[in-house]
Amino acid sequence: MKLLLSVIEDLSSSIIEWYGDYVRRIIIGGKSIENRNEIDETIYLLVLDKVSKISFYARGEIFSFFYNKILKNSENVKQYILRYGTLPKIYGIIISPKELDYEIPIVEYILNNGIELLNRS
Repeated sequence: MKLLLSVIEDLSSSIIEWYGDYVRRIIIGGKSIENRNEIDETIYLLVLDKVSKISFYARGEIFSFFYNKILKNSENVKQYILRYGTLPKIYGIIISPKELDYEIPIVEYILNNGIELLNRS
């Protein structure tokens, strides 16, 4: 799990560096967290101010930008690929703080079963 968490740390650092105080919460969950298995998928929930008027498609593009950025620049990603022969399976969801109350099933799952990495709310 240490290598996957290092990749997630690189991703989080990149996002926080770009968005600063707009980042409210970061929570990770999914099979990799439940099973403690680095090659399973990880769901990365990012709670970000000022995104409520942005489409979900555009939010996906924002997450892809940061994911692709670490794929190119992160030494931890390179080590992950050497060890497992594949890219880390990290799926991102970006929501606003008020959307946490909408009871979206996948968001509720992450909130109840995930690991909170950052909380500025």
